Amino acid sequence: MACICVVLAVFTPAPHLAAAPAATPNPANPSPGTQTPADVRDRGSVTGRVQNVVTGQYLNQARVAVKGTDDIALTDPFGTYHLVNVPGGPIVLEVFYTDLDVQEIRVEIPAGGTVEQHVHLTSAARYGRNAAVVRLDPFTVAADKETNAQAIAINEQRFAANIKNVVSTDSLGNILGNNAGEFLKYLPGVTGEYAQLDIASVSLRGIGGGMTSFTSNGDPMASAWTAGMGRSFNPQTMTFQDVSRVEVTKVPTPSNAADSLAGSINLVSKSAFERARSELRYGINLVGNGENLTLGKTPYSVGDKNTYKTHLGGDFDFTWLVNKRFGLVLAGLHSDKYNEQHLSNMVWNNGGTGTGASIGRPYLQQHTLQDGPQNKARTTVSLKADFRVTPHSVLSLKTSGNMFFSTTGTLSWATNAGTNATPTPAAGTPFSYGENFTNGATGRGAVTMSTSATWREVTGTTSSLSYRLDDGTWRIEASLSSSVSRSEMLNRQNGQFNGFSAEMMNPVRVVFSDINPTRPGRIQVLDNSNREVDIYDIRNYRATTASGAPTSGADYDITDEFQSGNLSVRRELDFMPFPAALQLGGQQRIRTNDTRTDSPNWTFNGPDGNPATPEPPPPNTMMQVYVNQDSHYGFRNVPWISPSRAFAAHQANPALFSQTAAQRVAQETGRINNSERIRETVSALYLQADARFFQSRLKVLTGVRHEKTAGDGVGALSEPNTVFVRNPNGTIAKDGAGNSIRRPEAGAAGSMEQLRLTLKERAARSRRTYDGYYPSLHLTFDLRENFIARAAYARTYGRPNFSDIIPRTVVNERDLTQDQLEDPNVIKGTITVRNAGLRPWTADNFDLSLEYYTKQGGLFSAGVFRKEIRNFFGDAVRVATLSDLQEVGIDDPRYGGWNLATKFNAGSARISGADFNIRHSLRELGPWGAYFSVFANGTYLKLEGNQQASFSSFIPKSANWGFSFSRKRLSVVAMWNHRGLNQRGAQPAFGPDGFEYFDSVTKLDLSLAFQVSRRVSVVSSINNVFNQSTELMQYGSQTPPYARQRRTEEFGAGFSIGIKGSF
Repeated sequence: MACICVVLAVFTPAPHLAAAPAATPNPANPSPGTQTPADVRDRGSVTGRVQNVVTGQYLNQARVAVKGTDDIALTDPFGTYHLVNVPGGPIVLEVFYTDLDVQEIRVEIPAGGTVEQHVHLTSAARYGRNAAVVRLDPFTVAADKETNAQAIAINEQRFAANIKNVVSTDSLGNILGNNAGEFLKYLPGVTGEYAQLDIASVSLRGIGGGMTSFTSNGDPMASAWTAGMGRSFNPQTMTFQDVSRVEVTKVPTPSNAADSLAGSINLVSKSAFERARSELRYGINLVGNGENLTLGKTPYSVGDKNTYKTHLGGDFDFTWLVNKRFGLVLAGLHSDKYNEQHLSNMVWNNGGTGTGASIGRPYLQQHTLQDGPQNKARTTVSLKADFRVTPHSVLSLKTSGNMFFSTTGTLSWATNAGTNATPTPAAGTPFSYGENFTNGATGRGAVTMSTSATWREVTGTTSSLSYRLDDGTWRIEASLSSSVSRSEMLNRQNGQFNGFSAEMMNPVRVVFSDINPTRPGRIQVLDNSNREVDIYDIRNYRATTASGAPTSGADYDITDEFQSGNLSVRRELDFMPFPAALQLGGQQRIRTNDTRTDSPNWTFNGPDGNPATPEPPPPNTMMQVYVNQDSHYGFRNVPWISPSRAFAAHQANPALFSQTAAQRVAQETGRINNSERIRETVSALYLQADARFFQSRLKVLTGVRHEKTAGDGVGALSEPNTVFVRNPNGTIAKDGAGNSIRRPEAGAAGSMEQLRLTLKERAARSRRTYDGYYPSLHLTFDLRENFIARAAYARTYGRPNFSDIIPRTVVNERDLTQDQLEDPNVIKGTITVRNAGLRPWTADNFDLSLEYYTKQGGLFSAGVFRKEIRNFFGDAVRVATLSDLQEVGIDDPRYGGWNLATKFNAGSARISGADFNIRHSLRELGPWGAYFSVFANGTYLKLEGNQQASFSSFIPKSANWGFSFSRKRLSVVAMWNHRGLNQRGAQPAFGPDGFEYFDSVTKLDLSLAFQVSRRVSVVSSINNVFNQSTELMQYGSQTPPYARQRRTEEFGAGFSIGIKGSF
């Protein structure tokens, strides 16, 4: 039936936005392409701005048409339109914007002249007949905020040249702390990638954040985070305070970057010219956590001190229209959020020595309690200046800065039953187990306590200069931008070790009983005499090691930087017999990523200075404030040790901790191995054409983009055999006993002298260049005036992570005789290398969608899509040929015939799927419905082909739904976010089909606002209202149900309450 309707719609003439006869060519109104010189002299132009008369906002993508012709223009981001080559004489302008009334305006066009005609739109259904009265009623305007934001987003999507979703940042109510990730997770096709509570990256259509392009006004954004050499953009450091709307593009046009295999997300900044007058909007709020509902100070594990858990924050957004040609937008925000982190981890073992365990009958080996309170503060300030250089051009300058501080104190307590079933001593209790109990063998268990503290600081700056000219015939856009982000872990500077550990003083046996999916109901620890040991008594532990806090510098220091430039020129082809335009453009992006880490380990020597003497943690290394705490899951008053107090004790007594020679070598090895840098330059040129046919019912956009990538990276070079003396023929010299002779300067095995010879910092270098052509085609057909079909094809690609291509080479040469060296059949050694020559993933993307726009400003859309992906990455070891060596950036022929261990391009896969998106007001259901609007979107994905591919972000089913209620003073927004079962990495220990999964989960967020006066409202928001936990699973088809849950996580419900106002 649906197919019949579509066919009928195709062959039914589409009405115009208002009923009008079809255009008939005549001398007074010639069609495009039939102009004579006299015709050109008789033509003129009309320009102006389109405004929502009630909100005062100038409207982007409003459709302005000369009635009865193909002369159509869409307003720019400042609400300005230009219609050129309009026949002289009287015409009727027909102006349309979603959920506002169509307006027809009669205009007299002077021959060879220009008319300025501004347009003021309203909606009788939403505002009544007297818009002037409504404009003066702030209660009505405030209640209509979400509805207006929804109309803006739907209108942009409706008139887009390609398949994309647009969402206004005002459409989802008040987001807790103005967190960007919490907003993005509600967008169609977008899922958040979580790092415990917060979203650390976003994924589109099941493909991870590393292949999702993230831009601001089309310019790339830098993102330095703990991962260092990844490509994902981390939204934790940013807010949406200065963002007007978000665009999610599933299939790019030639003018978009092609390295968006998953898709792209673009943030569009607020502009002074969007508003009709100067205005200051402000907000003040308190942000807290449902598990610490107090305004006073309570214990905090980081620094072992009392801190506030409910924090004061605020934001502002000031638009200053200096005059008609110049305006400023100044925005800022500070948010400080505390949250709990409660984790209960279960390790199920399928093996062990003599345990009798199997994949089909595992036992609980270990339980770990984690208590990790956390505090995150973000501050952003931005300034954007818009200057109208001429009536048709605007110059914009934007600069912004952000600071992000994160402190986390993770306290872990692990009880382990062991992996050996034989007791020691042999007369002890043997191992036994069942589904709900584990009796560990005597002397085989362990209890460990490890506490960590992290102090992260992330700072960033972004600046851009852009120019836009659009006179209706020519459109020129140019921009320069710079974005820098730096992430540091500064533990020593803030007086703490990164970690501090202790373990049981004597051998123990561990017993788990009454096991449930979350934790053992009871834990017993017994000594070799089968007497119970009090695990809450710190005197039964001995301190062992500390970590982090290098003597100089940061634990890690990561810098990510983008420099980019864009230029595009578009020309209307008014000589063609149909509306058409041609666009030529280019872009260059230079990205530099630099990572350094330094993470020492320290041995606890005890008060007597002798590490061989088992000593309990001294009292001055114990928590003294963070005591008698509820660590969740039934655990209270755990005797936690403190990384900050241990560091202070070490400062007071340097002999308390020291580094062994092996620890110093390990620290230097780690520092050199993790000292990496890459500079990547991407140059692009594209040609794009668009045209309209059949009275503008069919719109075609096509073209091709060429992108060239040049990378230059440096990393560590390891050559273990450089410690040996060489004979003149290149073989390793031997002594009389046949032992390899070490070079005198190599020192002892495992020494620092050896390390200086065998491991070189940033001595491995690779240069790599690759390019490709990326065509695309976008078709949009108006089945009816408000029923649109879209089809699209594009070729895209996704680059490997920097950690896969920055060179790091380890050469392990075999000790061979001269005859063996000359034998081509003998493998001379193994060279393990990162493959700088990895080719990017490539994908052919196919999309088809139907979009129905209702008269009430609503949207019903559905689509299907397919991605044919090639060049997956796979690990392999092969005997190297010269071409293999050249592929990974090694030009030395002497390594031919060696074993080469690296990543290669191999395999392909297909992602097929379907999605839908619904947004609509219920006002057609009666007076009560006018207060409600609803939304829902969902995505279904199917992966075929290589099931071991890197799709840790692949979630086959995801959905969002909710409603908003607005009536005079009160507004309520309720939103549900559903994440289906999320398959992560392979877990071979659970069988050939064993994987790790995040279980499906649905969470509810609420936002409320109450207008207390003309200019002030009380606002509140709650994240994860019911404190829904997150479950991590590990299993295969043979894993029994009792052993599938790996971890459960709870973070408490976040809330904010405050006031917002404007004047």
